[in-house]
Amino acid sequence: MGGHALIPYVAGVLDGEGCIRYKSTPTVEITNKHQGMLVALQKRWGGAVRVKGEGIYVWCLYGQRALNFLSQMSKYSIVKYPQIVALFAASYTACPETRNKHIAELKRLKSVYTD
Repeated sequence: MGGHALIPYVAGVLDGEGCIRYKSTPTVEITNKHQGMLVALQKRWGGAVRVKGEGIYVWCLYGQRALNFLSQMSKYSIVKYPQIVALFAASYTACPETRNKHIAELKRLKSVYTD
């Protein structure tokens, strides 16, 4: 997986098949039936690919690696962009109360779809 169109392509995959969340650490998951594509993401950005179900795979990325990945995707993401912003806000605040507000906003945004 290479070339100048890689980042916009992966941002589109993230928008359509991705999940962004914050539990104890920033987390990104992309679920897909194409294991090879997820393995290519793993080779480029790290993380792990595991079987999620019959013929379904998930690539998982955590912590700073997830933030590094999302910083590259943010310029091209449309659907997940507000979630990326909320995740970064939660990740870079030292105040637990403020972090929890950003995490609540991230959860709320997971049910909001842009036109």
